[in-house]
Amino acid sequence: MINVDLLIKEGRTVGYEIRGHADFAEHGTDIVCSAVTILAYTCINTLDKYVTDVDFIDDGDILKLKTCENSKEVDVVFDYFETGIQTLLGNYSDYVKLNYKET
Repeated sequence: MINVDLLIKEGRTVGYEIRGHADFAEHGTDIVCSAVTILAYTCINTLDKYVTDVDFIDDGDILKLKTCENSKEVDVVFDYFETGIQTLLGNYSDYVKLNYKET
């Protein structure tokens, strides 16, 4: 199971932590893992266009992104990320879990 934690501070999403594996299919062919990964990397790559202070870790066990910057663009990027994860839950809720974590 992939656990996606949206990091919330003062009512705003400021990042995410992603752990685990979907185990939907064999490594390298798992479409659920691929979908979560592309959402995560699209989020960080898009944020890089709008903010200068972003912490990002991908160490093989966790994908973690956090920013302290506050702007409409940051809110929109995280909203799209959350919508993408929620869309996955529609068909793959046995493989992905979305949590909200206060920081």
